[in-house]
Amino acid sequence: MSQVIDKKLSEAIDKLNDKQKKELLVFVGHFLEERDQEYDKWKDKSFVAEMENRYDYYKNGGKMVTAAEASKRIKNLIEKGRK
Repeated sequence: MSQVIDKKLSEAIDKLNDKQKKELLVFVGHFLEERDQEYDKWKDKSFVAEMENRYDYYKNGGKMVTAAEASKRIKNLIEKGRK
């Protein structure tokens, strides 16, 4: 699979002008920087707060739903929004 992707990327890059190639390098650079920085979710205050909220919800009797039920609820909300 990666050979196919590499070939498509190479073909796409060949079609770019110099300005577009420079912009692409900046864009790709962001991915490389993110990859090099290890993300510790437990140091992320918003992540920790969300996990604590979910824990409290279930600890206090909150119920889980199946993926099918969640999908059904979402579809119902979308239908209501269309009306």
